Amino acid sequence: MKSLKTNTKVYFNGLNSLRFYAAFFVVIMHIQSNMDRVGLPSLPELPFLLKGFSAVAFFFTLSGFLITYLLLQEKTNTNNIDMPHFYMRRVYRIWPLYFIIIIFGITFYKFIVPAMGMEFPHHYELSTAGILYTFFLANLMNSLYHVGGILHITWSIAVEEQFYLFWAPLAKKYLKHLPQIIVTIIIISTTVNILNAYNFFKLSEGMQQFIHTLQFHYMAIGALFAWTLYHHKEKMMNHIFFKNRWMQYSCFGLLLAYYFLYKKHPLAENLFILPMGALYGWLIICVSANPKNHIKIYPKLTEWLGNLSYGIYMYHMIFVYMASFIFLKLQIHEWNQSIYFFAYFLFVIGATVFCAYLSFVLIEKGLIKKGKLWRKSRNKIPNTGINS
Repeated sequence: MKSLKTNTKVYFNGLNSLRFYAAFFVVIMHIQSNMDRVGLPSLPELPFLLKGFSAVAFFFTLSGFLITYLLLQEKTNTNNIDMPHFYMRRVYRIWPLYFIIIIFGITFYKFIVPAMGMEFPHHYELSTAGILYTFFLANLMNSLYHVGGILHITWSIAVEEQFYLFWAPLAKKYLKHLPQIIVTIIIISTTVNILNAYNFFKLSEGMQQFIHTLQFHYMAIGALFAWTLYHHKEKMMNHIFFKNRWMQYSCFGLLLAYYFLYKKHPLAENLFILPMGALYGWLIICVSANPKNHIKIYPKLTEWLGNLSYGIYMYHMIFVYMASFIFLKLQIHEWNQSIYFFAYFLFVIGATVFCAYLSFVLIEKGLIKKGKLWRKSRNKIPNTGINS
């Protein structure tokens, strides 16, 4: 990786692969849960099939890391943080797919499903959905109402947008005090999350779920790792967790054990919040910025798939539903269960990747390019090259 404090491009190796792995865990969790819901045979409840929410927590940590690093570098390069540039970057990258899914999801559940003679209870007004989704309150909308899987996945996008809304101004105004602010956010958000898990605030089920979505502590943990890397890279890389091969294997082994051996337990879930955030932050740094990294988990295929991870995340529920409909009609599980499971997962993953690829080529790539041109037209911000 090139110098961290120059105007040259900075690219974090391996992060696209990590994005894909996280998206993959979300997809297979939803495949498994939807099989159960529609009455199709499902696989045993193996731990790795239940880690979708943990993968979203990783996305939050990665987002906090990249956004904070981007802001720190911009401040170094220009002695300023251009707020319009920051938010327009989000608009071009995040908004198009978000609103495509919102429009499709509402149309699907409100009009297409009833027209097909299927029942889907949705006790909300279109005006309510329009307002909450438009203002990136999908996590509130999805907590208060039964909206369906296609719309439900938008909750995490809303949480990230809510974090960006206050994080960039805080970073700009209080940059010198950023570590203290980050630690404060981690403490408050973690405490509120744990208390809410035990209904300490005596909220309704919907509001309790809404508070649970506000996992700003993971984004703040990512921000803390970004700040430390940016200001103390040499000292950080000399730490045993990054310098020692066997310590790297041990930390990675803990992550693998969590994903492939640990089943959800209410008490442990709360105890694991900070350790998992720390392990996610460690993995991001070790893979992307550690010259002595021994965790080689980013082959060319997953790096390429990582470019499509946003589309994979946003579109996959459409194909989960499609697979359920097709396989219920064909009753393939009655022929041969091994063929059924293989075909089901292959169809969902293959169709999702293909759709995400088309979306990236036809929609996202052009908008990302327009975002870069808009940035250059302001003639202020050099090209950072950061893969966010």
